[in-house]
Amino acid sequence: MVVRMTIGLVLLFGPSTVWAGDAIGDTEWTYAVAPYAWFVSLEGDVTMKGRTSDIDMDFSDIWDEMNIGAMIAFEAGNDRWGILSNVIYANLGQDTNTKGIKIEPSMDLIVMSLGGFYRFGNWALTDGPARGGPSVSIDGTAGGRYTYLDLELDFKGFSKVSGDQDWLDPVVGLRALFDLSERWTLSLEGSIGGFGVASDVTWHAGGLVGFRFDLFGEKDAKFIGGYRALSWDYEDGSGVNQFEWDVTLHGPILGLVVAF
Repeated sequence: MVVRMTIGLVLLFGPSTVWAGDAIGDTEWTYAVAPYAWFVSLEGDVTMKGRTSDIDMDFSDIWDEMNIGAMIAFEAGNDRWGILSNVIYANLGQDTNTKGIKIEPSMDLIVMSLGGFYRFGNWALTDGPARGGPSVSIDGTAGGRYTYLDLELDFKGFSKVSGDQDWLDPVVGLRALFDLSERWTLSLEGSIGGFGVASDVTWHAGGLVGFRFDLFGEKDAKFIGGYRALSWDYEDGSGVNQFEWDVTLHGPILGLVVAF
């Protein structure tokens, strides 16, 4: 059975893309927030109470299936150290017909992350000083990712399968933040976690291009565009109590970063 579902337009704050500080040794705190639109596809396998379904998504259904999407995030840095936090909430639901069977899927998804980063250093990409030309900063990240799912599959004329599940994964990662010019930036990031503590594995990867512009007379804002993917391989229970979430979310991102 194939259930077609979409997360759609979600306000997303990519933790490693928010950071706007680029000065090691600066003792003043720098803060940043960033609302994002994430046009997400959702695909993989989900098992509820021993019943397995394929989850797929038709991008043309994105607006029909997305009910509510919201996100709030915050990032701060001081010297080499900083903190990261973000929350995603999405509510989904739409009638679907598969092989003549009417299915009414609905899902509440909450993903919350909290962690920190350490800046290993900042290096010039040319022979000139880092401040005067292109440079790159490398950060190590570590923290936890909490996932909550409340999922219901209603097979009209047959049965209803529903349940909820939550778990907490440890995650570690790296990110590279490039200052390419006075206006242009590039960020590349990746993380991996789970390690059998909750998920067998969970991973995240993304890349974003940024364009700085003046806001209130300062270059403290930038437009962001790129691509991001987030994946889980989580399993709990067995038999009729088995729950499995082997799903990947991926899609393009557009957003705005504001630092202060």
